[in-house]
Amino acid sequence: MSPTQRSVGAILVTRGDAPLTQSVVRAIENQSVAPHSLTIIDVAGRHVTPFPADRVPEGAQLVRVGRARNLGDAIKRARAQGAAFTSEQWWWILHEDSAPEPECLDELIQAATVGKTVGAVGVKQMSWDGSRLLELGIFATASARRLERVGDDDIDQGQYDGTSDVLGVGTAGLFISAEAYETVGGFDTALGPFGDGLDLGRRLHLAGYRVIVAPKARVRHARVSLYSGLDTTHDTEHSEPTGDVSDGIADGDVATDGSFRKRRYAQMYNWCKAVPAFLLPFLALWLLVWSPARALGRILTGRASLALPEMGALVSLIGATPRLLAGRARAAQSRTVPRSALRALETAPASLRKEPAGVDEDEHGERIDPLIVSSMRRYRVRSVSACLGLALVTSLLAAAQWWGTSAGLVGGAWVSMPATWTELWNAAWSAWVPGGDGYAGGADPLTIVLALLSAPVAPLGISPGALATFLLVASSPLAAMVAWIPSRSLSASLRVRFLASLAWAVAPALVLSATHGVLAGTLAHIVLPVVAAFCAGAPQPLLVAGASGVEPAPLAPRGINAGCAGLALVILSCCAPWTLPVAVLALAWRSRRSLLVALPALTLLLPTYVSILVRPAAWPALASTSGGIHAYTRAPSWMALIGLPAAPSSTLEAVALYVVGGGAVLLAAVALLRSRSHAAMLTFCCALIASALAWGASHVGVGMTGASVASAWASPALSLAFGLLVILSTRTRSVLPADSDSQRVAWDASRPFVLRASGALVAIALLGSGSAVSVSAVEGRSKADEIPTFTMSQRETVSALSSPIVSAVASQAQRSTRAGRILVLDGDPTTDTVNAMLWRGNGPSLTASTPAIHALTLAQARNGAATGTLSDPATASLAQAAYTLVVYPDDATVQTLAAHDIDTILVPLGASGSVALTSGLDRADGLEKVGDTNSGTVWRLRPDGLTPARVRVESASGVTTPVGSSQLRVDGDVQASGTLILAERADSGWRAWVDGVALTPVEAADGWSQAFDMPTAGHLTVTYNAWWVVPWRIAAAACLIVAMASALSAWRKR
Repeated sequence: MSPTQRSVGAILVTRGDAPLTQSVVRAIENQSVAPHSLTIIDVAGRHVTPFPADRVPEGAQLVRVGRARNLGDAIKRARAQGAAFTSEQWWWILHEDSAPEPECLDELIQAATVGKTVGAVGVKQMSWDGSRLLELGIFATASARRLERVGDDDIDQGQYDGTSDVLGVGTAGLFISAEAYETVGGFDTALGPFGDGLDLGRRLHLAGYRVIVAPKARVRHARVSLYSGLDTTHDTEHSEPTGDVSDGIADGDVATDGSFRKRRYAQMYNWCKAVPAFLLPFLALWLLVWSPARALGRILTGRASLALPEMGALVSLIGATPRLLAGRARAAQSRTVPRSALRALETAPASLRKEPAGVDEDEHGERIDPLIVSSMRRYRVRSVSACLGLALVTSLLAAAQWWGTSAGLVGGAWVSMPATWTELWNAAWSAWVPGGDGYAGGADPLTIVLALLSAPVAPLGISPGALATFLLVASSPLAAMVAWIPSRSLSASLRVRFLASLAWAVAPALVLSATHGVLAGTLAHIVLPVVAAFCAGAPQPLLVAGASGVEPAPLAPRGINAGCAGLALVILSCCAPWTLPVAVLALAWRSRRSLLVALPALTLLLPTYVSILVRPAAWPALASTSGGIHAYTRAPSWMALIGLPAAPSSTLEAVALYVVGGGAVLLAAVALLRSRSHAAMLTFCCALIASALAWGASHVGVGMTGASVASAWASPALSLAFGLLVILSTRTRSVLPADSDSQRVAWDASRPFVLRASGALVAIALLGSGSAVSVSAVEGRSKADEIPTFTMSQRETVSALSSPIVSAVASQAQRSTRAGRILVLDGDPTTDTVNAMLWRGNGPSLTASTPAIHALTLAQARNGAATGTLSDPATASLAQAAYTLVVYPDDATVQTLAAHDIDTILVPLGASGSVALTSGLDRADGLEKVGDTNSGTVWRLRPDGLTPARVRVESASGVTTPVGSSQLRVDGDVQASGTLILAERADSGWRAWVDGVALTPVEAADGWSQAFDMPTAGHLTVTYNAWWVVPWRIAAAACLIVAMASALSAWRKR
């Protein structure tokens, strides 16, 4: 029914004798068209002065309802007392801080007559003094995120008067049909003072009503609710937008912080209320993860005052779950049109990310000089061009260096990866290391990094091995690209940034780490600039030339987000565990709050640190990188000074690396002599200390590779030293004091010829060095096809894989349910030297060991050489059986090897003493010779015709039954009983069940393997569980999710 003057009831809701209430009452009395009735609803509590009865206008009604929770609750209580407005056909709702202009009601009545389906009409909200436009309708996404069309200082020029139908309207000045109000059940009492207008508008639309605005109906709104906690009598002229939770609101402003929890709660409540029912559980889980992530992000980004309100909003939402479900049920009852009817009115999320109209305004809303705007845009364009050029140049260098390696890599410290991402992921989060005969403890930290990096590309069919190869092959362009953004902390000059990033991409530490196959060293080098830039703080503003001279750009440059720094530190510390304590010191120097950035890395590395620190023999592992190890030729001390972790493999490579490393030292020394500042001296000394420590670490043995001792790979320390030298080198061109205002130079100002020529020479030297490294790599691979794969695997540097290192027969056994292993024999039995290696993968595998295991293996070997005995029963059993097999073979020896789940024996092509080894193996019973393959000579191990298996059941009568399993778990039916034996070291963490009944561990006859008493057949389940695994997984997942959410949040803001 269309409204008339005699069918309108005005409703004024006030909290007692509020400061602005009388102004609102006078504004109602001054209307050109008076309402038929006026009801003043007083919601004053016990400690608030009630609205005085003698101030009630003639003909108006005062209804005291006590302390109401919100607007909807106040109207509900007033109706229960028979308030005058209940008999009216249209209601005009006003707040104590919303004063209508004289023609407001007349305009609302006229707007409501445009159609019979109009259910509600909204007003144009103005600031209290009428000078600024605040709101004309609510525009929001499906997730209730507000789009603020109105700028902070917009004046009303009729620019939005074409607005008609909207998703919702504010409740201040709301003109609503009583019939429509009843149909949808009124306001949701779980909302208010924010979000109730949006929710009501949605339900009106879904009930078949229109929600429109009357642009000429103006209400002056002081927005007391938005600025809760402030004295509104003296502060009513804020410029922030109204509404629920707006992306336009600058969170962290003291003016709006007091209402943030309520606004955030309203947004989440509306989101949960509007989402389809089948998506509600998933949204609830997402909010449980996302809200803590946002809270931590608030802390890390300097807005800690919003962290508790963020969590408080989530707690409030959880507490409102019953009311939310009831509200959804009421909304479903009144809905007469499909949800799709709202799509035309809802704002697309992309609209929230579009650049606002005031792009040429600074952070304070001031107009920026057009000359400065133009200069900043040119800087962005040239920055992108320089970045693309850097990517192209380094990609060409990498392509030339690694051409022909698509089949894979072998040699150096390179190790194989599991065939599938699932295997890698399971190994990364397991408490059992599936290498050799197995070890208790957490996985190699590099395994966790690669499992996380492989996750996004695994659905595309990209294997972990392919990704690892790409990371090594593309290390130079990746290092350049990652260093480009942090280089802004060094300088605003694009030339300096280009040269610094290019130098980082051809640094000796990175080049030699890549050529030696040390993936951990390359990844550590790639992410180090991100961590360093975060510790250094925000970069200096860009100097631009404007009408008033050279001045800093009004928009602050982007720094490194805490989430990005946290993820980078995870990679850095997982690649080189010793870097985490160093990073913690740097973060503490920046600020105590920054220490939270190290929490994800510390959580992930806890098992690694514990496994190393509790056993003194494993302490040397702290000196090296994660992943594979290898024996290499150490660089002399003077080479370590210029950043070489190992001796170059060719003269050409040596010259190239000398130029890069020596040039960095030379330029840093020049900068030091010219600056003579304490900061420059400290930087240079730190670089020298890092180089000295790296050279000392290279003399620390951290493991065994065959019969050789592998030394620590210290490239991360040399990367740090090289980075400090580069930082110092960028100061070479600084002649004048940086704080001299009269000597400021714009970023695009002409530079002296000497500086430009010097930069060109440095670029030529870097590109020439990179090209020389590529040529050296190509020459080193020219004869690779003539060399056996096993021989190449023993080299110090990596080579292209020409043929599989494991035969097809052995590979098939590994992939079978028996999870067969390969015994690789090398050495010369005639000299009492036999080297036995047990492979579970395609050669040495990343998942087969950890830094602590490497160090303990070396300590055990040294102790065995000194005492003549091996303390570990499994190692002693394998070593003795392997030696006996090639010298004095017998049936018992073959049975012993079968207990280690050895399916095939390989004597590789190019192995030393292969003739003597082959002769001994040919004499052994229980071996079936397969023949010569591309990888070497292969035998099958078949004692008494039985097939070895990782898990077997031995009956009392001596019958052995193989049991299918993976590398870490058994789950299947077994039709046998007796003693269940695993070809894994015995440990208290092993658990076994048959049909849900736990099996009792027993001591195995061989003295080293895990065994259980299995009295009956049935469904067998075997797992390894440690008490710390589940809490560690939960903590690690929480930290990683929060860090990734923080990083993504920063990316979205950009």
